[in-house]
Amino acid sequence: MPASSLNLLIVDDESATRTMLTNIFSLLGHKVQSAEDGFSALEQIREMVPDVLLSDLNMPGMSGFELLSVVRRRLPEIYVIATSGAYSGDKVPQGIAADAFYEKASGFHSLAELMKAATKIESREKRGLSDTTPMWIERCRDEETGVSYALICCPECLRAFQQDVPVTNFFMSKTDCVSCGTPIHYAIVQPLDPATAQPFGRSLSGARLPVSIVELPSDGDSRKQA
Repeated sequence: MPASSLNLLIVDDESATRTMLTNIFSLLGHKVQSAEDGFSALEQIREMVPDVLLSDLNMPGMSGFELLSVVRRRLPEIYVIATSGAYSGDKVPQGIAADAFYEKASGFHSLAELMKAATKIESREKRGLSDTTPMWIERCRDEETGVSYALICCPECLRAFQQDVPVTNFFMSKTDCVSCGTPIHYAIVQPLDPATAQPFGRSLSGARLPVSIVELPSDGDSRKQA
């Protein structure tokens, strides 16, 4: 591959988008893999850590919000480009753990420019995790009581606890771990209902622990070659 080629992982639940971008970037000399959601992406990252992660934000299963939160904490050297057709300009949610944002349907040229930035090794080496980078998690709802809450896993002691979250809370928040007292910044993912393209909450029956506990290679681990 040419000196400027990159290992790229494309994550998008739309197969047509994955195929199109895979073909384009492969023709440009990059080594491309793809995944349909956050869980599939984590499986591939365990096999080979990419140089660049291009991820949609609104996906079923594990959203891009959650995926990027995990990646930034475990492997901050990965250059991350978040992408979505649901947000633009000042409507892009704050606190996304990404180095750049690409608005879908805004033209391939702007995406190509973001990829060029990723070829600069020094830009990858200088990134790290900000103290205020939030943990993105989904809001749950108790079907019997109607209470809205989030299950938060402390990144320090790895103990999970329940945090009440008002239905109207769409912004970054801060709390302290109930076990060890570690300050935790978090933000609530607003999944899109495919029928209405509007945010909706997850019921108790669909709840799961935050994905920050997923095991990934640490910075010191050697990368596996494909």
